[in-house]
Order: sequence, then C-alpha cells, then structure tokens
Amino acid sequence: MASFNHWNERRETVTSLLLDTLNPRLPELGHLPSQREIVSELVTHDDVYSLARDITDKGYFPTEVLVGIEDDGNQIVVEGNRRLAALKLLLSPELAPEGTVKRFRSLHGKVLIDNVHKVRVVFAPSREDAAPLIINRHTTTGVERWKPAQQARYLSSLVTGDVPLQMLAVQLGITRGELSEALRMHTMYRIACNLLLPENVRTGVRDSRRFNASALERLVQSPKVIDLLGVSFDEWGNVSGRFHVDEFKRAYARMISDIVLGKVDTRELNTSHDIDQYLNGLGPDKPDSSREGSFDSSSLLHDERARPRGSASTKTTGPATTRPSHSLIPPDLKCRLRNPRINEVFKELRKLKVAEYPNACAVLLRVLLDLALGYYLDKTGKIEPLLKAADKRNKPKDWFPELRKLLAAILQDPDIKLPRQVRKRLSAMLSERERGQSLLDSMDQFVHNSYVWPTDRELRSVWAVLEDLFKQLLIEPPAPAGPSGAGV
Repeated sequence: MASFNHWNERRETVTSLLLDTLNPRLPELGHLPSQREIVSELVTHDDVYSLARDITDKGYFPTEVLVGIEDDGNQIVVEGNRRLAALKLLLSPELAPEGTVKRFRSLHGKVLIDNVHKVRVVFAPSREDAAPLIINRHTTTGVERWKPAQQARYLSSLVTGDVPLQMLAVQLGITRGELSEALRMHTMYRIACNLLLPENVRTGVRDSRRFNASALERLVQSPKVIDLLGVSFDEWGNVSGRFHVDEFKRAYARMISDIVLGKVDTRELNTSHDIDQYLNGLGPDKPDSSREGSFDSSSLLHDERARPRGSASTKTTGPATTRPSHSLIPPDLKCRLRNPRINEVFKELRKLKVAEYPNACAVLLRVLLDLALGYYLDKTGKIEPLLKAADKRNKPKDWFPELRKLLAAILQDPDIKLPRQVRKRLSAMLSERERGQSLLDSMDQFVHNSYVWPTDRELRSVWAVLEDLFKQLLIEPPAPAGPSGAGV
C-alpha cells in the first residue's frame, strides 16, 4: 500500500504553478503544448468556465488540494489541471481563448483575488509516486474517466526503462499484463497519429476525446489483426514488423480511417467472426506479405523519443547521443550579422542556461526574433512595401512594423527557404490567434503579462519552430539589387 506521509504540503501562488504538458487529456499535437495551448484545450473541452464561476460564487474550498511534483526547478500540477486553469483565468482572463476572454474578465471583476492567489498543493516525490492516486481517481472514482487512449498515454508516460516492467506494474497497482497492453495500445495510437492521412481523418485521430479508441483496442488485441499487419510487440509495447513498411502503412491507415469515419466500431468487431469479416473486406488494402522488409517503432514514429522502451540502460556501439545544450541556442549556430546590437543579444541569450533563467531567455528570444526579422527586411529593401502602405495610412514617419507583420512578410519572401512542415508551423503562428493558441501571442505574454511564466520545455518547443528560420536570418543578407541587377 502506498504511503503518503512523506509528501510535502505547501501553499503556493497560482502563478508559480505549471499545468502539466503530459496531461493525457490533451490531443496529440506533435510538440509539447505551451501553457496557453493547455488552457485553451481545457476551456474548450472541459468546461473550465463553470468551475471558475463556482469558485467566484462559492469561494475556493479549503478542502481542495492540488497534487504536484517538482521537476528541474518547476512546480508542475499533475492532478487538478482543470481547477488550476480556472484559477489562472480568474487571475489573468487574457489567457483565455479568443471569444471567452470577456466572460472570464467578468468573473475576474467579482472574485476576491486574495482567496485564489495561493492554494494548497501536496507535492509527490515523483510522477511515479503520484501515479497510483491519479490512476484511481480517473479509472474508478467519481472524477470523469479517461478514454482508453488517454489512459494508455498516461501509463506510457511513466515508463523510463529504469524500472523493470513487473516492478512498475506493482507500483502502479495494476497487473503486468494490463501495463503491457496499455503500452502496446499507446504505441499503435501514436503510430496512427503519425500516418499520412486525409486532414479530416488526421484531425479525428489526434482528438483523443472523440477518437473511438475502443475500436482500435479491439483490433490491436486481436491476434488475427496483428498477424495480418505483420507486427509483433515486446513487453514494453515496441513494434517490430516482418515485411515492407508500406504494406503495413496502407492496411493500418485503412483501419484508422474506417474507425474515424464511423465505418467500423466495437459492434462490428465484437467477435472473432466479426473481425474475420472486417479483414476480408479490406480488399486491395490488405498487406502483401511477400514483399520483404522490416520496420520498428522508431522508424514509424520518426523522432528520437521513439527509442524502444526499456532500453534506457542499453549500451550501443554507435556514436554517443549528443547532450542537449544548456542554452536555448545550439552551440553550432553562429550569428554572422554586422549589426552590433543583434550580435550582443545573441551572445547574451547563448550564455544563459534556459532551465535557470527562463524569463530572461523568453524576453531575449522575443527581442532577437524581432530585431533579426527587421534587419533582414531592411537590409534587403523588402521592408519598403510595408512602409509605403503605412504612409498611405498616415502612420508616423518613425513607424516600423510589429513582429506579426514582419513574420508575415518573411513567409512571403521566395528567398527564404524553409522545410514544408516548418513553414506550415510558422504560418500557424500567424493564423492561430483566433483560437488563443498563437506562439507569437505566447511570446508577447512572456514579456507583458506578469501572470504568464515561461518554462524550459516551452521555450525549447518555441525554438524548435524558429531554428530553421534563424539559421537564415543570422547570416548577413545581400544588399538589394539596383535596376541593372547590381548591388546598391
């Protein structure tokens, strides 16, 4: 039986507490969500407004306790994210998604700030120690239960490979078989999220609240389906395939599409005979097992985090894994601009350890991006259309475009070459404002909002989007060509 006697309880300011980026209720975004994205997701899907209104009308009950952990200097709430989001929005309504700010601002005017400024938090020694309590609350008690994909995702987040599977299962209060099945389910769900699918299907898969994970669970648990797909699993849920990966992808994409589009559900997959009938109906999407090949979880998931579970201590004969830089800026990136101010900002940002100085890093990153965009457009002469448009609107002579307009102009520049996915994400930074999720808005909040705290992970997530752009912006741009094509 778990002991909670060694857990520390403290009263902490709401602004110092972070929402959990590993919350299994969040959709698969392909990146670690920002605090603002988490708030938006909870407001949209978990009725945070009603909870905030109750707190305003009735007060914050002294019996309410959040469960947190301390990780690399951050205080992360692992149980009670909906309640924490409500408190944050009562203190800072502008964090709410567009269209809901006014409602939360109305509550802000009524609530007694002193009553919600600090709250009780019980700190578990680790995520693993908090897990039995959280699993019990979301699988057996009155708290809204997790969907199958959400539960599988949560259990998978606890697996590091440092603890044997049997011992981890005992710690979590479940059987080894249940844990292994959950890991297998999570692997197959993540693979589904990474398939090349039509946009409507892809969106449906990544929404763990709506996706019919029970139907996927039926397929994944069927030996006939697993044999047809040509895959096998180890106890940690890692996949190995025995024929060409394209054969697997075609068949699995068909199954996922059928689930999302409602062409198959648990009623059609209720018995072994039902599953036989479904598989026989795949037609040309059935895999051709005669095509030789092999694949595994890592190749299907396309990222370093897909390293097989349980292999944390495994020695490899290849090159050592590069340790992440303490700085936000990787050591191989240089600033080659002739502008002294931008060079100084770059050097200062590189010197800072992002885990120790997240606030300074957030501000300097915002400044570096603004200055580098403006410098490029100014030096290349591509700022002129923006300035001429401003003159027509009678803007002051010293007017200069804001960050959002600078980035929009850069994305229209044919000389800026970016990978397609990077360009898509940067474009989303401009278009997500209406959903209250824009990374640009988050960067502005870091600078202007005293209730928004940047984190190491959040800043690295922002940098991952901007790095390819900075690699071009930090090289001295060419002067604009004159009428004859010569530099001027």
